[in-house]
Amino acid sequence: MDDSASPPAWRKPVVVVLLLCSPWLLVQGWILVGAPTPEHTSMPACPDGTQNCASLSPQQAVRMDAGLSTVVDANVSEVWQAWQAWSAEKGLHRVTESEGENGERFAHSVAITPFWRFPDDVVVLFTPLTESSTELSLYSSSRLGQNDIGVNPDRLASLHESLVDV
Repeated sequence: MDDSASPPAWRKPVVVVLLLCSPWLLVQGWILVGAPTPEHTSMPACPDGTQNCASLSPQQAVRMDAGLSTVVDANVSEVWQAWQAWSAEKGLHRVTESEGENGERFAHSVAITPFWRFPDDVVVLFTPLTESSTELSLYSSSRLGQNDIGVNPDRLASLHESLVDV
């Protein structure tokens, strides 16, 4: 029997690994094409009846406890530092940050789920009311899918807790 006609020994394990990884690779391609990063330059709003978005602001609470305070007894710089610490701890990827003429602070960051790597947008706006109080507007939304399994409200609840503890 001639062994020169048989495939190399490494070929079969490589094919098996590629087959096992193919669903993950297909999802990554779908995410790359179907979920480009939006350019949020102002506070977005959650659509009516959403199950993959959450927001908390003085105007409305979507999928959040409406009793949560949207005013923090801290100046905007302290709230901004708390936001930066929280977003670094959660591993968010920074997209946009800006400071307005009246001292308001705006940021758009992206949270990536660990295994499937689905992107969720997190947008914050901190508006100084006085030297020692700041108004909060918080938004978190999944780019893909119809339901976030409660991830976005949980994310904003965690963020809110860290901001009011300033």
